[in-house]
Amino acid sequence: MSVQPSLRLRGLRKRFGKRSALDGIDLRLEGPQIVGIVGPDGAGKTTLLRSIAGLLEITADEATVLGFDLRQDVRALKAQIGYVPQAFSLHRDLSVSENLRFTARLHRLSDEEFERRAHRLLSRTDLLPFVDRPAGALSGGMRQKLSIANALLPQPALLVLDEPTAGVDVMARDEIWRILEERRGESLILISTSYLEETEACDRLVYLDEGRVVAQGTPAELRAQVPVKLVRAWGNDPRAIAKAAASLPYVVSAQVRGPFARIEIAAQRAPGEARLRADFAGLASRVRLVEPAPVDMESALLFLSRKQAPRESAA
Repeated sequence: MSVQPSLRLRGLRKRFGKRSALDGIDLRLEGPQIVGIVGPDGAGKTTLLRSIAGLLEITADEATVLGFDLRQDVRALKAQIGYVPQAFSLHRDLSVSENLRFTARLHRLSDEEFERRAHRLLSRTDLLPFVDRPAGALSGGMRQKLSIANALLPQPALLVLDEPTAGVDVMARDEIWRILEERRGESLILISTSYLEETEACDRLVYLDEGRVVAQGTPAELRAQVPVKLVRAWGNDPRAIAKAAASLPYVVSAQVRGPFARIEIAAQRAPGEARLRADFAGLASRVRLVEPAPVDMESALLFLSRKQAPRESAA
């Protein structure tokens, strides 16, 4: 790879009319890695990714991607980027092979190099048997894999993916992530996702809210910031257990997760183990077992969303 992937944003802003979509983004990333862009709906994730890909005009104190200034001519930058938007954007009437060949011509790949790269990508995505099928006739998961193969064809230094696994089946999601993990040592990969297990697979996470970066770090670093303890309460009626547990003064939240109730307890108000077991034993619904659990990304992201609530209500 000829370009060392890097991204430096300071005070990046984007407005659509009177609405502020990005309000002073500060972000610095260096080297190949998978970076998850997360946050609530409307936080600015898609706008940030489109800005980084050079698809939007922005203002900023500093905005360089792969050494190119986003505030200037970005045509050379786009040659170094693979971009996968939320909506399928390839030519539906062209075949799988024709779509890839079209991209190869844009990047001036030789026929020999195209054949080598395309065969490897089609084999890796299990699309080789469908090279002559129109892209519009592919399943949702196959279309997403074609989009990613197409984005990887020029071997980009930066790969930008906006919710690439949304709406696809579990098997396709797994295959997409296997492909990304194979590329994580070569490219800077930015991916927006709402799946908790996918956030765990990222090297770093950037949490957006109202167009601002409010937290960033490794998944472990974000989990360490959460001032809660997590327990699981098992019994015959997890829904009743969760409802009863929510009335305890130190419980932050209580939700059903399959056969158990997932309960968050405020760390500063957490009772001792004996009191905890006694309180749960006295709940209206019978609890068979209470066990501690490690703080997970669900707790981390819920904490970050709650942390922003006072600012939102005051706005």
